[in-house]
Amino acid sequence: MKQKKNPSHAVLMSAFIPGLGQLYNGQPLKGLFFLLTWITLVTWPFAVTDAWETATRLNAAEFERMVRAGSRSNPTARPA
Repeated sequence: MKQKKNPSHAVLMSAFIPGLGQLYNGQPLKGLFFLLTWITLVTWPFAVTDAWETATRLNAAEFERMVRAGSRSNPTARPA
């Protein structure tokens, strides 16, 4: 005889970490699907924001490097 599953435990586990309730219920593929979907949806906005901020920071650093290099090579040069 299979062990009875407590619905309250399944709900609390899934509320804490999506997919954990499904793992508790013996549905590993469904649990993995929910877990990976949740991780993707939670981390995706941070990945997009980080890509934007990193590109902006790198461009600013490169611009600053070019300005410094230009000011050393020709001190009388006027900005364009």
